[in-house]
Amino acid sequence: MALAERQELFKKVESLRDQRKLICFFNFDRPSTPNVPGLTTQFHSEFKEALFRVLKETAPYASGLDLCLYTRGGDTNSVWPIINVIREFDPNFQILIPFRCHSSGTLVALAAKRIVLGPLSELSPIDPSTGNQFNPIDPGNPQGRLPISVEDVTSYADFATSFLKGTKSRSFDQFLLKLSSDVHPLALGNVHRVHKQIKQLAASLLNLHPKTSRNKPVKTIVAALASRFYSHLHMISRHEAKDILGPEHVVFAPENLAAALNEMLREYENEFVLRKQFFLGNFMGDDIEKEARFIGGSVESASWSYLFETKLRISQYSRLPPNLQIQLPAGQRMPLVPGLPREYQVEVTAQGLIHNKAPQGVTV
Repeated sequence: MALAERQELFKKVESLRDQRKLICFFNFDRPSTPNVPGLTTQFHSEFKEALFRVLKETAPYASGLDLCLYTRGGDTNSVWPIINVIREFDPNFQILIPFRCHSSGTLVALAAKRIVLGPLSELSPIDPSTGNQFNPIDPGNPQGRLPISVEDVTSYADFATSFLKGTKSRSFDQFLLKLSSDVHPLALGNVHRVHKQIKQLAASLLNLHPKTSRNKPVKTIVAALASRFYSHLHMISRHEAKDILGPEHVVFAPENLAAALNEMLREYENEFVLRKQFFLGNFMGDDIEKEARFIGGSVESASWSYLFETKLRISQYSRLPPNLQIQLPAGQRMPLVPGLPREYQVEVTAQGLIHNKAPQGVTV
């Protein structure tokens, strides 16, 4: 669906929300095989300026501002600056969640005056996975580092404490020595720092609306979101969210609004092919080289739009068996040979947020 048609759906939602202005912020999550850059985006501060310009061009917000957010998470350090931009236009903004609003997205929701959830809506725990130069090397990718889950470290400590209860403290020291020998102490220190930071950030976001959260202590809410579920992959339903945050903070969308949000979600899914896995081999066929353009995210309103665009140059060639050698002219790649496995070279030629002035949007 082109931009103009999407924006008609924005107006439909606005009419059901007493003419509150709607801003849609979507991080797309289309799967691909193998992993191709540009099909997905994460919540990140690189969206801050585009969000500001959409907010500015959509003002004024006489009846209030609604943020419709779809994200699988991302950079937790980006939450506070993006929240501050939104609050410049409406400190009492509300958030509409048609489907996924995970991790950093859940933190954004805590800052909203109201969280409006439909039957499909999902929040997630806020316990982060951390990564820095001291993390263990990924055995499957020697160029990368393994992320460390905060809950995995704390669970290891809990396990050691429970398992060794009543035994000599020396045994516990051995558990700690094993942990610090496998994981760099500075990586463990980073885990502890980030865990404290997330709790402090969540509390600060909740305290932006103290009256909303008054029926439940902030510490209780933060503890539930940070450690109650023991898994970052647990998806928090709207009923669980209301239990954790309280009925003053979480409300269920009326049926007509839930249907409109679902219609808008489906249009994004169809327009940007989000539920259809992208297979690089199918896209390339027998072409040696091909250009591609993907859209990995959007920030839009009924009057302004930005898309996160990636342009690629993709080439493919056959991979020879290790015992076979062929002489090729300098600079020439191995041509495609039927029956041999293929390798791909992907070059990003352009990437960034673009002002969507035309009905762009369809990706391959």
